[in-house]
Amino acid sequence: DPDGDGQSNYAEFLTRTDPTTNASAFKLLGATREGAGVRLLWQTHGGLTNVVQAAASGGGNFADISPPLVIAGDAAVTTNFLDEGVLTNAPARFYRIRLAP
Repeated sequence: DPDGDGQSNYAEFLTRTDPTTNASAFKLLGATREGAGVRLLWQTHGGLTNVVQAAASGGGNFADISPPLVIAGDAAVTTNFLDEGVLTNAPARFYRIRLAP
């Protein structure tokens, strides 16, 4: 991890980020309340497919909560997903974004 962003060079290769700058990373940027849901915002790269996952605890079993999200373009992008109704219909959640084949 020469750029100190917490991602190995192999992970940066898979996510198409630049391993020489910590500004380029596949990462969750934030989560904000939107009505009864939570909108997740993350940095990724066009041409990849991402899936949003959630679990009841940080070490729990994560499950897909989104369909495969095909990211358009061929450059770094910021994208989002709304986890609708989660604030009224579900227990607390931990989120992560994974690459899909």
